[in-house]
Amino acid sequence: MKNIAYALMLALGLIGLATPWSTRAGISLPSASGTYRFVLEDELTKQVEFSATWDERGTTTGQLVYTDEARISEQDPEGGGHPDEPTQFSMTADLDSLTIEGNRALIGGVVRDSSHHSYIGRWVQLVVEDNGNGLETADKLTWRVCQPEASGWIPSDAEDPRDEGAYANWWATDFEQSEDRGIPSRNIIPGSRRGCPTFPLSAYRFPIIKGEGQIQISQ
Repeated sequence: MKNIAYALMLALGLIGLATPWSTRAGISLPSASGTYRFVLEDELTKQVEFSATWDERGTTTGQLVYTDEARISEQDPEGGGHPDEPTQFSMTADLDSLTIEGNRALIGGVVRDSSHHSYIGRWVQLVVEDNGNGLETADKLTWRVCQPEASGWIPSDAEDPRDEGAYANWWATDFEQSEDRGIPSRNIIPGSRRGCPTFPLSAYRFPIIKGEGQIQISQ
């Protein structure tokens, strides 16, 4: 009897240890992914594929791949002044930031590889909107590529050695609207930004483009 009771207690103990892991493993983490093909004024097809996910520590990992049928010339990297033969443009970025609000997501990262070397090291920002699987309203996206800013002089008051004006920061909100998320102050210290300037997701506007694809946002 004692052996049976001991075996039963051991089995219950193993189940108890396994339950937290099983429960945690079943929880979906915030993520945004999709594939989108579109055409701009040049009537050439562009495509963006992306996937960004939070891990259990809140760190974002993922990748973005952008390709463009348009052929673009690049200046000779050796400084000879002769542009290279036009080639189709492509770039791959490692994603390191993800913010989700409702059916919108703001994603950022750094270009690690590109058919045009001048783009390597630049920041990329993608804003997407997931409108479900219905055909009434299509999924949307907008994007930008930014040049990292160089470090430099920090503004200060020459007459006040204790001046810390450039380091001050604040959050502007509407006092009469308790649900207002507010807007953060702009960081004016050169070289301190780690990505394209960001704004509240509700402030982004999507261009009217001919495109199709599927975007999925999960919270």
